[in-house]
Amino acid sequence: MSWPEPGRSRGLAALWLAAAFAASAMADPAVLGAAWGAALLLLRRGAGRHLRRALLLAAPLSAAAALAAWLWARLAGLPLPEPEALAAMVLRPPLIAFLGLAMLARLDPFRALGAWPAATRLLAVVLGQVHALRLLSEESALGLRSRLPARPRVGQVVGGAGAITGALLGLAVRNARDVGDALRSRGA
Repeated sequence: MSWPEPGRSRGLAALWLAAAFAASAMADPAVLGAAWGAALLLLRRGAGRHLRRALLLAAPLSAAAALAAWLWARLAGLPLPEPEALAAMVLRPPLIAFLGLAMLARLDPFRALGAWPAATRLLAVVLGQVHALRLLSEESALGLRSRLPARPRVGQVVGGAGAITGALLGLAVRNARDVGDALRSRGA
């Protein structure tokens, strides 16, 4: 795949930032629905794949947050949140995730940030951290599957999640410290 020129990547990145900022400010479900329609129409290349990933990444958490807000208000005797506010809570994060995934497929972030070396270094560090944590997570899941005669049940996965999360956070802290030391030794 050939990546767009740096200027085009910077333009797409700026467009994505503006769209994500605008989406984060939307509170009316009708406006969010229109934004969803516009995003799916304008970013239709690969839209099915990006939509599926965005819904898997953001929809469960945003729906859980909306349910928690409603339950908290109910249990605490507070006025219940407006249905429109809860709908916006559910619609907004997947929209922002979809925009991000669709734009990342269309631009090269290193070219977009090429004019700013510090931002490029930060992006490299973040991507390195993501890769390391993803590998540890996948290896932990494979280890759990290899120790059990059948596919692990939800309870078994959740039971091991604490240890995996602790290991992931420990690795992230160690990697961040190592990268910080390396950058300081180079005068960055």
